[in-house]
Amino acid sequence: MTHSFSQHDNQIQVLQVKSLLNEYDNKFIMRDVEKRINQGWNKFVLDLSLMDIMNSVGLNFLIFMMKKSKKSGGKLTIANASENIVKLLEVTKLKSFFQLSSSVDEAMRNLEE
Repeated sequence: MTHSFSQHDNQIQVLQVKSLLNEYDNKFIMRDVEKRINQGWNKFVLDLSLMDIMNSVGLNFLIFMMKKSKKSGGKLTIANASENIVKLLEVTKLKSFFQLSSSVDEAMRNLEE
């Protein structure tokens, strides 16, 4: 399993990913995200609780998710980012572009605002 989606009553999709290190797997996940956007979903929580590290391929995926959700009139919140991932976002000066939450529940509340 590379990823899984769960739907919530408040029109939010929670995407949990196991890894974002592989470009091939990420393209498969991206197609799945685009399919959901085409079905009318535009609010996403990206749950990174199963990941500890990320590379530039993962950063590209985060940027893709942000652009796609915004373009469709929605929002993206990242939940459960490890300390290593937060440091990578800080070093690359990308942290300010993303809304980070410490849990999926907090992320969903942030999307409802």
